Amino acid sequence: MKRKLLFTKAQEKIALKVYLFIWLLLSLNVTAFKAQTSKVVPETNTSGTFLGPYTNTARTYQMIIDDSQLTTLSGKYLTSIEFRLPGSATASWPASNATFPSYEVFLSNGVDPADRQLNFAANVVGTQTKVRTGSLLIPTGALTSGSDPNAFGYVITFDTPWLYNGTNLVIEIRHTGSNVNSTSTHAATTSASGYGTLFTACWQGTGSVLQGNFSFVKINSVDALGVRSAEIGAELSVYPNPAKEFIYIKSGQDMVEFHVFSMAGQKVFSHRNTSKTSQLNVSGLSKGSYILQMIDKNGNSHSTKFIKE
Repeated sequence: MKRKLLFTKAQEKIALKVYLFIWLLLSLNVTAFKAQTSKVVPETNTSGTFLGPYTNTARTYQMIIDDSQLTTLSGKYLTSIEFRLPGSATASWPASNATFPSYEVFLSNGVDPADRQLNFAANVVGTQTKVRTGSLLIPTGALTSGSDPNAFGYVITFDTPWLYNGTNLVIEIRHTGSNVNSTSTHAATTSASGYGTLFTACWQGTGSVLQGNFSFVKINSVDALGVRSAEIGAELSVYPNPAKEFIYIKSGQDMVEFHVFSMAGQKVFSHRNTSKTSQLNVSGLSKGSYILQMIDKNGNSHSTKFIKE
């Protein structure tokens, strides 16, 4: 005698929820492994300092790097930069949260370091791209001391990743100064090996453009927009995918910014976050695939692909 397996309506609802949950896990396609490539320039550890990146008064600081120093980054998207304190630093910085009302970063191709002029525009080849704009808050103690060299500190994440194609690179920083005491960064002096041939710098305060020491800089990149620069843990969920009107982001971390990019790398949407659970209205996007970039309070960038129906 055959027995029929019968489900109550309540059991059918539970089974449907389980099926949908499994489908969601399989379809999220969250890119969650580490795939970041970083490059420190210059490669040698020399003793020097420079105030430019973190002074409390307005500065424009231009760094020019020869293409021979950046071969590992060719063909990748540059996503952020970091600086570090000199070995002579006796305390971490800042002593309290440092706020720069405006901190802009521009990237472009450039002249050879040997051809640098004390004229910002003359050192740029082609078009400058503003990859970061707006205020910058550096948390207390983000840049640490006690080592030589010290660890690189707060990650200055770009609003728009920039595709590096293997040329000389110009990093130009324009900021309005901060609300705390200035700090020097670790830098190669103008007499250091490689200065003027592999790297060089110039800066301006309220007067003329001057030659400057070259701050050690860590440049971070990813292979493509769909590959992450940091690991996404189990605490982070992005759903539904595909999405029609809204995407929900739930995270145990403090995510402070969200950016949506087309697959061609164009930023099409941005949102600043104030809670651990966020809702993004994507109803205005055209149907297709996109990259959602999420930035946490420490400046780390997390990315995942989603589909807009």
